[in-house]
Amino acid sequence: MGQGRNRFTEKIEVTGDQLVTTIKELYADANAKRVVIRDQSGRELLSVPLTFGVAGGALLALTAPVVAAVAAIGGAVSRVTLDIEREGTPPGDADA
Repeated sequence: MGQGRNRFTEKIEVTGDQLVTTIKELYADANAKRVVIRDQSGRELLSVPLTFGVAGGALLALTAPVVAAVAAIGGAVSRVTLDIEREGTPPGDADA
């Protein structure tokens, strides 16, 4: 386990109504470090850092404006692509 941490990007597509739920799940994922929300043409709509280094109620207070912005984007578009920057080993790239 003494290996260094690698960063990789995962791309997923979600519908506008799934966007807020997906972002909230990514906040709970310790390996997710940043997410970029893109429209159907690939234009960046919002870049969200997911590492705050705070706990409990402070995290909720810091994320509330971000979640509100994400909800507005989700209401305005039908589908978005999320570029999720993660730390660790990419799936399917395990060294057994």
